[in-house]
Amino acid sequence: MGTLDRSYARVSNKRFLVQSDVLLSNMFAILKNASADVNDSQTLDIFLSVPLTFSSKAFDTMVNITFASAASVPNLNWLVPDGNGTKKRDPYAPIPANPVLESYLDRILSVYNVSDKILFLSMLEDSVDKDLNERVSGSELALENPDFTQGHVYDMAHFMQIVDAYEKVTLDMQVRKIPWEKLIGFTADGLDLNRISPEALAFLAPEIPPESIAKFTSERTQDYQSLDDLPLERETKEKLKKLKVVFYSPKVSGDILIGNGERKLHVAFMYDLGSKKVSDIEITQ
Repeated sequence: MGTLDRSYARVSNKRFLVQSDVLLSNMFAILKNASADVNDSQTLDIFLSVPLTFSSKAFDTMVNITFASAASVPNLNWLVPDGNGTKKRDPYAPIPANPVLESYLDRILSVYNVSDKILFLSMLEDSVDKDLNERVSGSELALENPDFTQGHVYDMAHFMQIVDAYEKVTLDMQVRKIPWEKLIGFTADGLDLNRISPEALAFLAPEIPPESIAKFTSERTQDYQSLDDLPLERETKEKLKKLKVVFYSPKVSGDILIGNGERKLHVAFMYDLGSKKVSDIEITQ
């Protein structure tokens, strides 16, 4: 490519980025209007099922926006329950983990043949709790790496730091083969049982026959309002009570694809349908 061609490509790319920035501001304004009437499970179903598509003749650009519930999988940060640090307990003992979520993760690690489940689970729990007491030797990453942020796992990139640390110690690559994005999240306030992912439900409640999982997830035909509405065994309902289950969550994850010829810009973000606020914007080209 000649100097003139390279210069033109740089200018065109900068123009595309500027145009995309303007479009994003407009899209977020339109989004607030488009989501004005979303305030319950039924209207959320409609909102999630209809992708938004826009085109700009002025910019010769296409924009596609899709949404998914941010509450379709358990929040990893529930692994160590809030408030446990204030209860009377041995100050030198690790804060107890949520038994349901711990069993959920243990089951996932077993199915994927992770070699040292105890170490990886301990690393997760020690990364979520706020103390520096090791559950097992080497499980408190903040003691090994002072730059590691502990007390809360913020996103998948942060989570993968834990995976990297586990692999470095064990040389076990199995943990990286797990489709974590389908099984855990980091931002939701509750687990929406109207939108729980098939994968999450299967691992959370293995007593549900595999052929029945779709009936509660991808092939769900009704909105549940409470645990009493769910045609599940009492054992399963008691287990779910130990999680932060809800039947409508206003937090959704958004995915915007902006295209202009061969140029594409991908924007991931979180959107709160209640407050109409956009957060956690990540832009990649």
